[in-house]
Amino acid sequence: MDDVLMTFSFGGQLMTSLAHALYTRECPMSSLAQIRRNWHTRSMPELAIEQVDAEIIDAGDGVHIPRSWGAVVTGLPDIPGAIHARIVYDPTLRRAVAESVRVDRSGLGDEVTTTLLRDVRVQAIVQWAAALVVRIDRDGGDPESYVEYITRLRTEEGRSEEQNLREAVRLYRLGSVINDGPLKLVSEELGVSISTATRMMNRARVAGLVDEETGREVYVQAREQQLREQVTGPVVGPGSSGPSVGR
Repeated sequence: MDDVLMTFSFGGQLMTSLAHALYTRECPMSSLAQIRRNWHTRSMPELAIEQVDAEIIDAGDGVHIPRSWGAVVTGLPDIPGAIHARIVYDPTLRRAVAESVRVDRSGLGDEVTTTLLRDVRVQAIVQWAAALVVRIDRDGGDPESYVEYITRLRTEEGRSEEQNLREAVRLYRLGSVINDGPLKLVSEELGVSISTATRMMNRARVAGLVDEETGREVYVQAREQQLREQVTGPVVGPGSSGPSVGR
């Protein structure tokens, strides 16, 4: 990959919800009000990817990610400067994690304070940046970016039950790798409830479609889901917003 890949604005199609966690914080102002405020002040967060390691890790299930890369976030509300993060893929945790984070002030009159540092959403930066550098295998074609894969998945029709199960496995791995809630990603992109996504992954585990470590994780989640349903009943309907502003 190139030393500097690209710069993405906050409003970039499928990346919207991944950036959204960076853009909003717990405060009296609603997220919509924050968006409107920053639109009027021309403050729109951007993420630049830089210093991408040439070594690409096979994370399993057709998901590949660089060993490390840098991310620079600018334009965040109430952050007077740039956030620099060094992100690595940790093979023990099997996901992208922040190795180091720093905040640089823009110039005179700005100050990096403890209060400011508490506002830095490290996890959201990791998720957004990882989604930009991850690549997913495509049968008979070149590897796809996160955006290309999700877009194709949403427009495909007529997938068989087995194909949906395999896509669930791939989505689960993708969500795990970019540190963004694997069951949530399965639920949103396949248009099913969390409980159904859990059962799909448990079927994949029984069918031997996941590795041993993922199998143990899925087994625990399936047991927890069964216990919840015994108390509350099955959850109906997907959480279908997805990392996009539309399907």
